[in-house]
Amino acid sequence: ERQGTNSDVTKEVGLKMCEAFEYFDKEDYAKSTELLAPLKYKFVKVGGSNAQRDVFHLLLIHSAMRSPLKSHQCLARSLLAERKAKKENSPMTDRLMLKAVAMH
Repeated sequence: ERQGTNSDVTKEVGLKMCEAFEYFDKEDYAKSTELLAPLKYKFVKVGGSNAQRDVFHLLLIHSAMRSPLKSHQCLARSLLAERKAKKENSPMTDRLMLKAVAMH
C-alpha cells in the first residue's frame, strides 16, 4: 500500500470527491451532498488554484440545492450565505441564492 502525502489526500478526500461526482451524474444529489459536506474544509488539501477548488464548492452547493432532503436544502442556503460574505460582488452567487429560495 502506498504512503505519503498524495496517497493520504487521495484516501481522505480524493476518493470521496470522485464518488460525489459520480452520484451527482446519476442524479443522486442526496448521496453526493452526504459525501461532499464533511469534506468542505478539506478541499484545499487537493491543491490547485482557488478557481479549481471552487468547482468542488459549487458541486456541493448544487448537490445540496437539488437534494430532496430539507437539511441539505438548508445547507445549500447556508453555503450560499457564506459564499456571499466572501464574494460580495458575485452575480453567479446572487443567481444561485435566488434559485435556492425559489426552489424550496
